Amino acid sequence: MTIDSLSIVFYTSIFILPGFIIRSIIDTMNPSKKTSESVFFLSCLLYSLANCAICSWAYILTIKYFADNNIAIYWIVMLVITLIGSIVLSVIIGQVKQRRLVNKLADLLGIKLIDPTPTAWDYWFSKRDASLMLVTLVDGSEVRGWFGNESFASSDLDERDIFIEKVYLKLIGNEQWIANPENNGIYISKNLIKHIEFFSVKNEEVINYETDKRK
Repeated sequence: MTIDSLSIVFYTSIFILPGFIIRSIIDTMNPSKKTSESVFFLSCLLYSLANCAICSWAYILTIKYFADNNIAIYWIVMLVITLIGSIVLSVIIGQVKQRRLVNKLADLLGIKLIDPTPTAWDYWFSKRDASLMLVTLVDGSEVRGWFGNESFASSDLDERDIFIEKVYLKLIGNEQWIANPENNGIYISKNLIKHIEFFSVKNEEVINYETDKRK
């Protein structure tokens, strides 16, 4: 097999692109600190090296069986291997970081590690746990709501705003809140939030507003 200028472009892409793919997927699964461009490119390079090492056996087999036979199929297979390998590796790394498996292993070994999560905000909302929450605003007023799958909390360090999908009218006793059926959610700007409380109450325990009115 001869290597021409076009082949060099393909080989370069196969080596460089996985790092950017892996880093992008991991960042969507886990909050990450802002880094300099040099650190970002270095991490992408390390991910590319890891992907090439893991997929090396597949690359070798592809070169052996396709390189001298059908060049079109050869490059398609190489690109497919690269994409699949990048996605699988990024999901594995993302899950390891998301579940904090390295930290748990370190704790078992008696090793104390610094959590890489940028802020407490990122730590809580990255878990994506549905929860009842009580948002206290800077003016002292309160917003009670259900933070579920349709809710959103910004991961941007400069925009800590939040959208709560369901707002509750008032508290009943110490455990149950009445839902407002006419409300489609509420947006709260970062400048209005003083602090947030979270409650481990299941959604099924919330009384429906219309049902409560008929009583």
